[in-house]
Amino acid sequence: MVLVSASNGIIAALNGDTGRLEWQINAPAPIGQSTQLISTPVIIENKLVILYQCLDKGVRTSHRLAVIDLALKQLDPTFPILILTAEKPAIDGINTVKFNPPTAFSHSALKHAPKPDSKLGYVYAAFGNSGDEQPYHGWLFEIDMDAWRINNSQTKQQPNKRVISNVLLTTPESKCPVTKAYGNQEMICGGGIWTPAGPQIYPSDGEFEIFVPTGNGQINLGRHDYANTIMRLKPGLNFDAGCDTHLCVNFDPLNPDRACMASCKNLFIPRLLENDTLLKPATGECDNKSYGECLAWMDYDLGGSAPVKIQMENGLSVLVQPSKDGGVFLIDAKHIGTQYDRLQIVDICGTKTDECKLSWMGMIVTQPVHTTYNKETIVVIPTFVPDKTHPAGMVALKIVVENGRPQFKRFWQFPQVSSPDALLIFRSHPSLPTINTQSGNSNETVWIVDINQNGTIYGVRIRDGALVAKQTLKGAGRPLSTPLIFGDKIYIASIMPGTNKAMIEAYRIETHKN
Repeated sequence: MVLVSASNGIIAALNGDTGRLEWQINAPAPIGQSTQLISTPVIIENKLVILYQCLDKGVRTSHRLAVIDLALKQLDPTFPILILTAEKPAIDGINTVKFNPPTAFSHSALKHAPKPDSKLGYVYAAFGNSGDEQPYHGWLFEIDMDAWRINNSQTKQQPNKRVISNVLLTTPESKCPVTKAYGNQEMICGGGIWTPAGPQIYPSDGEFEIFVPTGNGQINLGRHDYANTIMRLKPGLNFDAGCDTHLCVNFDPLNPDRACMASCKNLFIPRLLENDTLLKPATGECDNKSYGECLAWMDYDLGGSAPVKIQMENGLSVLVQPSKDGGVFLIDAKHIGTQYDRLQIVDICGTKTDECKLSWMGMIVTQPVHTTYNKETIVVIPTFVPDKTHPAGMVALKIVVENGRPQFKRFWQFPQVSSPDALLIFRSHPSLPTINTQSGNSNETVWIVDINQNGTIYGVRIRDGALVAKQTLKGAGRPLSTPLIFGDKIYIASIMPGTNKAMIEAYRIETHKN
């Protein structure tokens, strides 16, 4: 069975062999309102948890969670519909910041984490906005699944404050005044948690840690504004950046001190290496701007992509975090203020004679995939460029250790830079990548869909970057979705060109020894 959540709020179960519809459920909404479901659901035992938004004449009125019992094929009545609400103190100590449905949007996948002495654990729901319209903030809700569930001794659902056990607000600003067209350009408020892969949860010291990448907005340690960063949290969502107070006493949001940034145990603030040149879009828009200002102005937010945590053969633990500006960061996973490396793996879109068609897209929005081959750590990161000049595609990097310090080393790129295809494909957001390990380590393959009038799925062998499979789709594919591999089949979300009707395409993966 293949479970499909559609953007119109339909959750469908398909026969994995024939594609036949087995059953479907509509996300419930108030009378007269429509539903929108973008966030990838999460499965806990035989329960499917969905996060969706209700709209009245196109305006978001509420954000809700519901649970589907997969065995009974129906909404689970022991989990009443949960409407998300929150209110946090503002940094001024006087006002409050309320969770505002019209300027909140659930892009990110739901995430599940176990909880000691709990049957169902926690679910985490993240929010940014669908654009840069202020006021918008980053919100992360911690949902106690056991408190949500009605048991036989209860007559009604627990109060929201017990079900929503904790809430994180990334920018606690009650006022978000803007004078420019886009709120991100003024570096105020913001900090949306919108990466499609969602916050990343990993085991840590008997419990777990949550890595939360945030989008554009204000970075100001003194005001507890954590836009355009990676935040590391524990259960409970209480956040301590762990920065050295002496080094960070005169924090400059436009050009933070390098020693201050490096001192932060639980906060990563992106920066160039000391010998890097500033970003130089061909338009000249960043000529008089710091790195942080350029990220905001160009909408090159760090939080468009999710990190991966990698335990290396030598015992080191690292994070790999791509950025929309085309760079990739290598970070110490134990002390995430420590930046080991940064590598620009794709050029900035546009030239003086070849304008970037969609500069706000950046050049990377993804989550890397990684594996080990011949005891070497390999990371694969998709890139794209909306112009006709710069090559793009999947870039494979090795993580090597030189003089005790991890570094990136280029491995391969698909298509090869010299290939004509390198200037023709990967011109907009592709799918997220996924790895097929069915054929064994030597033939591990990374799969990705290039989105176009007719999308194309590529299978590229990780050990050498060789193309091993290529298939033109019936439809265009679906940006930022992840192909699903189960057994010898790959399932792809797709849209029919011209009609925008959604569908699932499935293909059989044939394995050949070579």
